[in-house]
Amino acid sequence: MKGLERKAIPAVGPAPPGSLAEALAAVPDPRRPYGWRPECPPLPLAGLLQLVVAAILCGAKSLNAIAQWGRERVEDDPAFLVELGLPPGRSPCVATLHRVFKVLEVEAFERAVGAWLARTGVAPDEALALDGKTLRGVHGAAVPGVHLVGAHAHRAGAILAQVRSAGQGRELAAAERLLKQVPLSGGRVTGDALLTQRGLSRQVVGGGGEYLLPVAGNQPMLRDGIAAAFSPLDREQP
Repeated sequence: MKGLERKAIPAVGPAPPGSLAEALAAVPDPRRPYGWRPECPPLPLAGLLQLVVAAILCGAKSLNAIAQWGRERVEDDPAFLVELGLPPGRSPCVATLHRVFKVLEVEAFERAVGAWLARTGVAPDEALALDGKTLRGVHGAAVPGVHLVGAHAHRAGAILAQVRSAGQGRELAAAERLLKQVPLSGGRVTGDALLTQRGLSRQVVGGGGEYLLPVAGNQPMLRDGIAAAFSPLDREQP
C-alpha cells in the first residue's frame, strides 16, 4: 500500500520451558502488517495458536466456533486467556483467524505441536499406528480434498505427525517420510498390509523401533512362506 510502511509485530517474552507456548514460538509469524494502533497491537501468534488448540480440544470445528469460544471466555473473565498468551480482554475474531490461517506455514505448526506431544504426552515405548485418511474438499475443485498419512499414538490418542500422500493406495512413500518425523527408539509401529515392505521395516529397525505388520493376499509368496515356517496352532502334537 502506497504511503504506508510495514510495522514489526511486538515481541513477547520467553515462554515457560517445555510448554506448548515455547513449542509454538518456533512457528514463523507470516503477518507483515502495514500498521496498527499502539493501544491495539496484533495478537501474539503463539497465543493465538494456543487459543486455537484449546478451542479445538473443547469441540470447536470451524473458524466461527473457535472465535466464539474465545469471545465467550473473555466475556466470562477478561483475564481468562492471559495464560494462553493473549492480552487481557482480547481474543481473535473470525477475520483475524482467516487471515492468519491463510498464510500460516501449516507444516511448521504441525511439527511444533507433534514434537511437543511426543515430548510431554507420549510414553517412550508408545506404539504408533500409521494410517491414511482422505479429507473432503469444499467448493468443488476450488479446495480439493487431500489424502494424508498420519502417525497415531495408540494410548495417548494423538496424531504426532501427518504428511500428504499421492492418494489412497499410494501411501508407502508418504509413510517413509512420516517415519522421519516421529520418535522410533523403543517403540513399535503398526500399519496395514500395504505398508508391509522391506524398506519401511528396515527404517523402523534402523531407528531403534520394532514393527508389527500384517501379511495379506497382496503378497502371496510372503504369506505362503510364513505359513510354511510356522506350524498351525491346532496341529496335534506328537
